[in-house]
Amino acid sequence: MNGPATLGESGSHAAPAKGTKGRLTRAEKAEATRSRLFDAAVEIVGESGYAATSVALITSRAEVAQGTFYNYFESRQDLLDQLLPAISDKLHDMVRARVRAAPDNALERERARISAFFEFLETAPHLFKILSEGPVQAPLGFRRHLDQQTASYRRALAFELERGNLIVTDPEELEVVVQMLLSSREYLSARFCFVDGHFTRPPAFVVDVYMKLVTGTVFKS
Repeated sequence: MNGPATLGESGSHAAPAKGTKGRLTRAEKAEATRSRLFDAAVEIVGESGYAATSVALITSRAEVAQGTFYNYFESRQDLLDQLLPAISDKLHDMVRARVRAAPDNALERERARISAFFEFLETAPHLFKILSEGPVQAPLGFRRHLDQQTASYRRALAFELERGNLIVTDPEELEVVVQMLLSSREYLSARFCFVDGHFTRPPAFVVDVYMKLVTGTVFKS
């Protein structure tokens, strides 16, 4: 399924604001260093996978001393487990922005949700590997990512339910629907978003078929 060059379109964090007279405060310098370490990890995992991502490689890419790493993260695994939750935050921001810009119609909002997911992967290619290897290599982070994505999508469907836009209304059934629709994004992206070694947005018919599937089954037409 949160960015990926710094985390979202390239990065996990925005550049810190400068203190007075253009100088960074100590806190701003610390955040800048943390961001470099985080973004270096995103790039390396995206290029070579979790197993190849060592503290030495991360600090070398970030151009900081190895000892500095432990001022910001308890361990290599601690950093790796933070990658996917940060991705979730970025993904949520993009989906929310696209949904707000969509026409005031339940089906158009759902089209915006799945389209935004594909758009996010296209602008953040490193994240595909981070997502695909996460369950094994960063299980705690992957679980947090799933919980965040589930909570976000659950809220979206609760919004539609309150407005009478859903066919599925039983809470237990709706929870299953949440997981099914979230899972479809992962499998569709694996099949249609990775072409000849490059990440791309899938053909328009992929979203069209998805919408045909959910119209009249999950969402009222």
